[in-house]
Amino acid sequence: MDKLQRDLKTVESRYGEDVLQLVIAAGYLSKLVGNPEIKRYLNQHHPEILTEFRTIVSATSLDQANIPA
Repeated sequence: MDKLQRDLKTVESRYGEDVLQLVIAAGYLSKLVGNPEIKRYLNQHHPEILTEFRTIVSATSLDQANIPA
């Protein structure tokens, strides 16, 4: 039980930093996907990566939409 509580405290202490890093990364990916040249290149050469980038951006924006003001 003690180990579980320590693990929980570790997760709680890192949560804010992890979410901040996710939001920053998603913002960067959003800019990349929004750039027509980069989007075209990814679509032609790495469509699976483009799909994953879009998934990350949309999931993060949905999470932010659910945060109460």
